[in-house]
Amino acid sequence: MRWPVSCALRNVRGSSRDFWCNAVGHNIYYKSEVYLLCLCVLLAVRIILYTTKAKDMDPMKIKAPLVEAVMQHARQNITPFHMPGHKGGRGFPEEFLNNLAVIDVTEIPGMDNLHQPAGVIAQAQQMASAAYRSHRSFFLVNGSTSGIHAMIMAVCKPGDRLLVPRNSHKSVWSALVMADVRPVYIQPQYDIDNLLTTQISVQQVCEALDRYPDAVGLLVTHPNYYGMCSHIEEIEKLVHDRGKLLLVDEAHGAHFIFHSALPPSSGEIGADIWVQSAHKTLPALTQGAYLHVGSSKMDWKRLAQVLGMIQTSSPSYMVMASLDWARAFMEARGKDLLQQLIIRIENLKKLLKSEYGLLSLDDYGGWKEVAAVDPTRLTLDVRSLGITGYQAELLLREAGVQVEMSDMYRLVSIFSVADKEMEFEAFIRGCDYLSKNISLRKDLSSLGFNQLSISREIPEQIMSPREAFYSIIENVPMRESIGRVCAGIIGTYPPGIPRFCPGELIDREGIEELDDIQQRGGNLFGLVDNLLVPVVKV
Repeated sequence: MRWPVSCALRNVRGSSRDFWCNAVGHNIYYKSEVYLLCLCVLLAVRIILYTTKAKDMDPMKIKAPLVEAVMQHARQNITPFHMPGHKGGRGFPEEFLNNLAVIDVTEIPGMDNLHQPAGVIAQAQQMASAAYRSHRSFFLVNGSTSGIHAMIMAVCKPGDRLLVPRNSHKSVWSALVMADVRPVYIQPQYDIDNLLTTQISVQQVCEALDRYPDAVGLLVTHPNYYGMCSHIEEIEKLVHDRGKLLLVDEAHGAHFIFHSALPPSSGEIGADIWVQSAHKTLPALTQGAYLHVGSSKMDWKRLAQVLGMIQTSSPSYMVMASLDWARAFMEARGKDLLQQLIIRIENLKKLLKSEYGLLSLDDYGGWKEVAAVDPTRLTLDVRSLGITGYQAELLLREAGVQVEMSDMYRLVSIFSVADKEMEFEAFIRGCDYLSKNISLRKDLSSLGFNQLSISREIPEQIMSPREAFYSIIENVPMRESIGRVCAGIIGTYPPGIPRFCPGELIDREGIEELDDIQQRGGNLFGLVDNLLVPVVKV
């Protein structure tokens, strides 16, 4: 495997060591007196530092709550079925893990520069481009969020219209505010029996393009958080036949390109520009993502200029090296490991259904607007157990298993090529614990499965997202926000899909839905102090 950034970083430590060994050797040979004096000084300093360290580094005298929390989590030995895809380091080589602090460097000689790459970073990005079948690829150290911001800011001018599915990630709306772009919303199809947003249909895209011929293009989420993919190949043809651009949020699909049994990647279907969160499904560190340009219609120099504005000027070499490694590893072993993963998950679904009555998306019967579901993602319906997904997540945690997310009915788990037989066995034990301990937790089933009030209409757009965001804002309780214009992005996280967006009229149905989700254990985002809704002041 070739991973140029990581190999360059590996040389940093050795080069420094050789330099100092040669320098010290020269002094020893010609100035033994100085050497002895230096040795005594060094010994004295070591003694002082040791005693000072023993005194000052007493963990009982240092308060670092975040450090304490992450170390406590590490000691619990929880089996992760969530991002990042390296799964606690199992997807990395030992040499990489042992030298993380050493390779945390900056733009020193030999390390290249992310914002003006001409050396190892440029080489690594070119290899990523070849792997993902793009014209040009960029490393992102601020996650797919920065990639979505860059896509929209590079493609659109202030005042432009962009077709945006309502189930887009919340980062899309922050990009609309920053770029002053006016969204044309497409409401995805909805499975009312399972309270599940699926995907947009080809017909909906066609109708939106007919109504708004001045739109710059369409942004598609492929796949969504549950692994569901729209008919993106048909959508691509439709969009390009109209002379529009296809932007794809492929944050959860960085692994698609490496196995033919997976849904098609954006590079295979001819998207103009797409972003992928490598850290979600590949062995890469959190915040590591790729941004790909797949069309000559895209001005990649303009895109690079935007990335220079929104990404940090001090990029993490640990993150960049992990992006390089993820691509190299998947090219070398991804196909075989994904094949094993697909088989294991299929067997796991059958076992969980027969033993515990837990259904997966395969048992929902399918949807016309969904072309494929990612077979490496496991979504389990827990209604047969008489509890919500939020409650099931807590019980699994007690059993030493942590899933990616939960909603009212389901658990969503992210598996990756770093998961082996041991992890699958841990997941089965967790589900066994879940099934056997429900009767001991009578308080968990106190909330029934009342039908949620889902507003199927997109809220009325009163102001543009940017106008609302920069208005005079006040914060009010959720119930008092009904009838007001939303000034923020309010929804449930995960999956991070907004219920109300900046500039929209807040309706009663949406507030009741959010309130119900919160009372049942779900988490809301966008609230001020976890209580108040930002609205435009009247």
